[in-house]
Amino acid sequence: MNIHKALSKLEWRKRAYFMRKFQIRSPKNEHILNMTDEEFLKWANRKSMIVFRNWEQTDEYFELYILYMKGKMQRDLETIYDVVCEKAKQGDEKAVKLFLQLHSEVQKLQREMNRKPKVKKDEPAQEIDDDDDDLEI
Repeated sequence: MNIHKALSKLEWRKRAYFMRKFQIRSPKNEHILNMTDEEFLKWANRKSMIVFRNWEQTDEYFELYILYMKGKMQRDLETIYDVVCEKAKQGDEKAVKLFLQLHSEVQKLQREMNRKPKVKKDEPAQEIDDDDDDLEI
């Protein structure tokens, strides 16, 4: 699930707060991203940010934050990959080594993803032992 789909399930004030805090753009929220705290509170019909700050301590918020960070890290990895690939093509020895290492890690991740059983919506999830995934960082 991507962050936009997850946010669509939230109450509109929480969704707006999260998108404003992390500057997540959508076709309809540009005005929210540029609001001051006071403008946002007035727009959301709230007197203080306490309700939002309290929400930041919940599991719901933490799960959204992890999903947001996962997407951000994926985009960053793509950028890093492109930079390393370009330098490797130019003959940079360290970049070639790093490129080959990245390629190997991506293949390991792909094999791991293919190994995990697919769970249908009607079936309960099976326990998967993730203690040793053979990944090196």
